[in-house]
Amino acid sequence: MKSINEFALHILQSESLESKLEPPPKELTDTLLEVDIPKLPNREKKISFSDVKSKIPRLEHLHIPENRAIAMHHFANHELQAIELFAWALLKFQDIPTENRLDLFKTLKEEQNHLKLYLARIRELGLDFGDRPLNQIFWKFTPLMYSFPKFSAILSISLEGANLDFSLLYTHVFEKFKDDVSSKIMRKIFQDELKHVKRGVKVLKSIESGNNDWEKFLSLLEFPFTPRRAKGFYFFPHTRKKVCLDNDFIENLSLYRDEFSKRKKETIPGELLQWGIYSG
Repeated sequence: MKSINEFALHILQSESLESKLEPPPKELTDTLLEVDIPKLPNREKKISFSDVKSKIPRLEHLHIPENRAIAMHHFANHELQAIELFAWALLKFQDIPTENRLDLFKTLKEEQNHLKLYLARIRELGLDFGDRPLNQIFWKFTPLMYSFPKFSAILSISLEGANLDFSLLYTHVFEKFKDDVSSKIMRKIFQDELKHVKRGVKVLKSIESGNNDWEKFLSLLEFPFTPRRAKGFYFFPHTRKKVCLDNDFIENLSLYRDEFSKRKKETIPGELLQWGIYSG
């Protein structure tokens, strides 16, 4: 392969996990590629999508190594979907500015590294990727990501934004349960997610309109996707400050509820308050 688009197509067409994790050759060109973009990625049986639900263990149960492996398997599933979706975006949005193309490419490579970290750790903890059901939740939103700003709002600002909360939370929880290896992995992913969300915010702020960031953001979302997807179980507002979102956006996201939320109010477990993890 000689181009970024050929590399992206390789990721979507490859069935094996190993092929999807192959690093790109050096000095790829960014030439146009006429291609029918797959609606779903190819995957071998072990890592194929499943309709079986797999719940993530409760925080207080993460003192058990198997439960930590299950939690990281849950996040690894999201990382693989992110790798594939950034490949999808490179093929879908071939006419966007070079700067944005390179941001997509850099993010894809960083997501590959994240998945490698997760795979190594869950195997150390006695689990292999694909031993648990793998959902396709991120892929279900592709019909709503038909423009690059919409892709950025949904994947970068919302789904990766929510992972700011998850990765920071699990950094501290793993640390509290004396799993420094897992904690360091989550810390690394948190630091990278700051860069990824910033790239999405850059796209949001480039939209020329009289609306503020929150109104721009809402204009890019379509039913059934709502801003509730843009934050984790527990929301850490200061992380959104780090990615250059303004106070109005952060306040609106913090207060956002919708009729589909199972929890109308985020209750903070006593453990998080006691451990000093939750910052309000």
